[in-house]
Amino acid sequence: MTYEWTDPSGREWHLEFPIERSAYREAADEAHGYLSGFKAAKASAHAERLTEALANASATGKYTRRPLPESVLLDGAIGLVHSLEYATDAESIGAPDYIRTVEETLVDGCGDCEDLTYLLVGMLSQPAFGYRTAMVILPGHMLAGVHRDDLPAAYADAPTLPGGTHVAIECTTSRPIGEFKDEPVLAVYGDGVEYIDRSAITDTGEEFLQDPTQFQTIADASAKRPQ
Repeated sequence: MTYEWTDPSGREWHLEFPIERSAYREAADEAHGYLSGFKAAKASAHAERLTEALANASATGKYTRRPLPESVLLDGAIGLVHSLEYATDAESIGAPDYIRTVEETLVDGCGDCEDLTYLLVGMLSQPAFGYRTAMVILPGHMLAGVHRDDLPAAYADAPTLPGGTHVAIECTTSRPIGEFKDEPVLAVYGDGVEYIDRSAITDTGEEFLQDPTQFQTIADASAKRPQ
């Protein structure tokens, strides 16, 4: 697969990243819910290989022949995710709700907010970054969260999400790190529940995560978390 994109700072990138057909078929055979899809992305061997390839990819500018600074590598990862086409599950595969793996999103070249979030989370969770990541759930939307202490110094003043621990990164639109659509944050889930707003969930009046059992898993974890 060949990927070419321009990152948020205007650098042009070129990356060759092969994915075996057998790996794609195996990934497509996996059935994931929201939580299991998130965990699978963080543990993805292809996400790890992708970040390694990204670190060695060509980016225009003065860093082409030198190790990329962390802030440049982060821009590259975000830019790659933004370069993929946004498509709802109904548009791309004709299903009302489907969780793509990292491999599927890369090969298909598209995904919805969950798929693109899992791809970015998968990349940023790997050793090349080593970030503590989270999925951030809004009404009808999902985005990535990164622990504020893990981001490059340039983002030290980025606004944090409710709970004060994570900073938002939009995966479907090009917004500055820390900014996201003006909707209530329902939950932040990283290595467990980091934040949950039960009243906002009730006020939205919609099925949380499209699957009550997924919400119950988060709600149970929240109840066990020390206050």
